[in-house]
Amino acid sequence: DILREASIDPKVKSIDITLYRLAKNSHIVNALINAIRNGKHVTAVVELQARFDEENNIKWANRLNEEGAKIIYGVPGLKMHSKLFLIRRSEQNKEVLYAHIGTGNFNEETARLYCDHSLITSDKRITEEVSRVFQFYNDNYKTGTYKHLIVSPFYTRKKFLQFIQKEIDNA
Repeated sequence: DILREASIDPKVKSIDITLYRLAKNSHIVNALINAIRNGKHVTAVVELQARFDEENNIKWANRLNEEGAKIIYGVPGLKMHSKLFLIRRSEQNKEVLYAHIGTGNFNEETARLYCDHSLITSDKRITEEVSRVFQFYNDNYKTGTYKHLIVSPFYTRKKFLQFIQKEIDNA
């Protein structure tokens, strides 16, 4: 719903999204196409190695590309498994970011089978870091630094070891 609303909101300037597994009849892609047609800049990071869903992902990536979206086909040597989107909106002459971080694949068909979780926030500490993740997808040489997100493969092992050590110290 939020992507559909963003696609028609005149204050929304852009939508960046990661697409891992897309449904055959994707309402997500339809919202993104609508956003493009309404003058928003759309960037989609598409994983081509999503087992069993490669065909849908390629089909929808081509369709988004035909409509004018910027398509990024993952990062060489890394599997993109994030479920993110970032909406940039103009509010009172300022840019406000809204981020989604979730466990679901933006796939209406598999959403019926799994229990997924989502965080939608405008907290600058988080939205700025989500923006850095999308900058990494655009420019793979800038990994960025993160305080509030655990971004694989750069920080996950170190952060989990810190968590384990903290629990050892607590015990």
